[in-house]
Parts: sequence; structure tokens; C-alpha cells
Amino acid sequence: MGFENNTKEKSFNSYAGTDPGWGTAARRAMFRAACKYLGMNPDMAENIFIVGVHSILQSDAVCLTGNSLDKVKNDDALLREQKKEIEKIKNHPNYKIRKDDGSDSFSTQLGGQRAKGEMWKQALEFWKWNDEYSATWDMAFNELVWTVRSVNIKYEYEVDIDGEITFRYWFTDTLDLRPSWGSRSTEYNAVCAVLGFLYHDALGGSDELQIQAYWTTTIKGE
Repeated sequence: MGFENNTKEKSFNSYAGTDPGWGTAARRAMFRAACKYLGMNPDMAENIFIVGVHSILQSDAVCLTGNSLDKVKNDDALLREQKKEIEKIKNHPNYKIRKDDGSDSFSTQLGGQRAKGEMWKQALEFWKWNDEYSATWDMAFNELVWTVRSVNIKYEYEVDIDGEITFRYWFTDTLDLRPSWGSRSTEYNAVCAVLGFLYHDALGGSDELQIQAYWTTTIKGE
């Protein structure tokens, strides 16, 4: 695939020439006109609200930017994986001897992890929400949990003679709030059984929207 942003070519192509209902064609035109007026790129999403708009409008794909992309870049799980790769690169015998490059990928969960304990118990013991169970609520209100959560991130890297490392990351994930029985927790699936129905079936949000992200991170040599 390579590090390439081709979101613009894909947006709004699923139903080209047709209207999947709810006045979608008219709403797409209004959305693009509003973006033009506000100076926004209609193929990019800075927050979960714009991602939701694209889902309702049955877009093929949207690319994360701004605040949403910053959340991805600074997610603890991603930074842990990046730290592992940096250590591998610095421990390589060629480090600061000659230029080097490579590529790889890793699967992770963005948005944090919930506190330990059964979810029904955490919901009832409200007096522990601010301390013992705070991680669960932090995760629940992190937009990454609802936009990309479990994702496979690909990357390429280049290392120069001074030890500076440049990472180029990208991923594509599907916005689907439906439950995944057999691969996710019962509590997660119970929530998604309700949210998925309301969002995808009642509101008409697409369960095929491709969430994409592309970014570069540079680590200075020491």
C-alpha cells in the first residue's frame, strides 16, 4: 500500500448517482457548502461529530485530522509500540553507522483500557467512579473507542546517520458499532447491541465507513 492519502478520491462514491434515502444527496450538498463556507476540508474529520456526519451521509471514507488525529498520535498504546520500535532501532549495530529503513505493523486498542472488575458492578458502585473506576469512564468518553478502537497500524521508518528516526504511520478501520460476539467482552457487546441498533438501524449510520489516518513522527537523534 505505502504511505499515501487517497481519501478524497473515495469520499461519497458508494452511492454515486443514487440517493440511499433520507434526502442524502441534498444533505451531502449542504454539508459540502457548509464546509466551503467555514473553510473546512469536507474529506477530513477533526472530531467524532464530523465522523458521524460522514457516516450518516454514507461516505466511503474520511481521514482523521486535527484533534482526532492528535488523540491517535498521543494514545498510550501507540506510544508504547513506538517506544519498542525505537529501542530496537537504537540497539541495532548499524545505528548511527549508516542510514537504515524498514517497515512493519502492529495491532492495538486505542482509547485506553477500562478498570478491572465486572461492568455491572462498576455501574452500580457510583461512589467509586472518581477513583477506582475512573479508567472505565475515561475510556467510555474517549472518542477513539467509538471511532477506531481495535486497529492494525502500519508504518515505515527511516534512520539517518545522526540517529534521527522518521516514522510514517497509516491505518484504515471500519466504523461499526455493532456487537462482535465471540471476539469482544460481553459487556462491550451488550452496549453495542443497543448503540449499534440505534445508530446504524434507526439513524441510518453507515457500518462500512472507512476511517483513515496518515501521519509522520520524527524522533531526534541523541
